[in-house]
Amino acid sequence: MKNKYVLALATLTVPLWAQADALWGNDLAGDRKLPRTWGVGIDYFDMSQPYALESLQLIDTGVVDVDLGALLLPDPSILPIDNEIRHTDIKLDVWLTPFLNVFAIYGQIDGDTRINLGVLGLPLPPQTNALTINYDGDVYGGGITLAVGGDRWFASVTGTVTDSSLSGDFKSSVSATTIQPRFGLRFGDHTEFWIGGYLLEAEEKHSGMIDIDLGLVGSMLPLPIDGQDVAFDVELSQEEDFNLSFGTHMTWAESWEATVEVGGGDRRTVLANITYRFE
Repeated sequence: MKNKYVLALATLTVPLWAQADALWGNDLAGDRKLPRTWGVGIDYFDMSQPYALESLQLIDTGVVDVDLGALLLPDPSILPIDNEIRHTDIKLDVWLTPFLNVFAIYGQIDGDTRINLGVLGLPLPPQTNALTINYDGDVYGGGITLAVGGDRWFASVTGTVTDSSLSGDFKSSVSATTIQPRFGLRFGDHTEFWIGGYLLEAEEKHSGMIDIDLGLVGSMLPLPIDGQDVAFDVELSQEEDFNLSFGTHMTWAESWEATVEVGGGDRRTVLANITYRFE
């Protein structure tokens, strides 16, 4: 599922009623009370997680072109990488049937990825032992939710694809596909609680030039190294595919609803949403 992001991944929770007052097929819901068809909401999403290194090139651009990544990093798994994103967006959703919701989002993403080069044991200056990549820009995407349930329970699956247009220290791109299953209980007419999961496939790429003095490293390598500007190209992905999440959804005044969801484990997530619904 090499689809485009972000991380952000994930802000994309729709109201978790098992049925909704939809454009078509409302008779399928029987006499259950249904929320309004259309929704306009604001999401805030925060996620931090370790990353896995898919590929790394460090090309010395001096006397000869040498891929230092292959020479210095025979085992990519030893390189600690941490990622954090913050994401705010506006979301429009609509219940097409009482069991199918579709939505689109547009917003802003701000992130940073830290690559710890210190574990390589190289005589690098302190400022290059940790490579920090900062980026920000637009994020956009969409998805669907399938939901079923009864008077006091519900189950749903939300699939989301997002992409981004970024600027920052280097040339960057971030993409992701998420699948979020949930099973929950409804208390009264206005409150729901659920346990769920967050399945993520992320792809993050960065490339550019960094200034590293490799003069002391040249004698350690089988090829002469000029040690000036180094071109890098790194591709990253999530280290853990799945984590658990817990959430709640509340409605009031018929038109307003709010969602809060947190996820734990190696990946930590926080989602907050407020939505206004209308016919």
